[in-house]
Amino acid sequence: MTNKLSINTDDYHGFIFDMDGLLLDTERICWECFQNACGKFGLYPDFSIYKLCLGRKAQEGNKLLAENFKGCSDFSALNEEWAERYKDHIENNMIPVKKGVRKSLEFLSGKNIPLGVATSTERKTALKKLSKTDLYGYFSIIVTGDDVKNSKPDPEIYILASKMLKIDPENCIAFEDSDNGVISAVNAGIRVIQIPDMIEPSDDIRLFGHSIVNSFNDIELI
Repeated sequence: MTNKLSINTDDYHGFIFDMDGLLLDTERICWECFQNACGKFGLYPDFSIYKLCLGRKAQEGNKLLAENFKGCSDFSALNEEWAERYKDHIENNMIPVKKGVRKSLEFLSGKNIPLGVATSTERKTALKKLSKTDLYGYFSIIVTGDDVKNSKPDPEIYILASKMLKIDPENCIAFEDSDNGVISAVNAGIRVIQIPDMIEPSDDIRLFGHSIVNSFNDIELI
């Protein structure tokens, strides 16, 4: 992992950001809501199974959970309970923004660099989160899970994001927390910087040789 990273913003024409776990500290909230929902059904989830869905569209993530979460006789009921708990939390509590995010977005906006979001979250929820945290206004385009057929790690969402920014992928830089997101950006031809959230990058992911830092505070934008 790189301790500090310097990025010359003149080398790139567009910056694309994942949302949950990258801009917003929401993955832990989602995990806690899942644990609490499971508790209602007398179940004790294994994080090693839960992490399969990180970075993916809800539909695909839920399918993976349902296939791997043994002992659950009615995953649809569990999933409904989980979704309601998470929705209630997002609507009625402050959504924490990750360290250094606002400073980085302010700097990039000050240089009039086009910024975009590429999140697997459904559009309605994504816009609510970005609006509630006052991050919405920084971005010229927002691509969500509703806009693509294939979930991360497929590159579709990053290809679409760069197309909407009207910038070639090789002239963009992406920021991701999850391995699935890194694979998506790399296969779209975009340089990626990983800021891990709940899980450390796998050995296979590290073979990409991309930059990995602890937080946006470890990135110097010049």
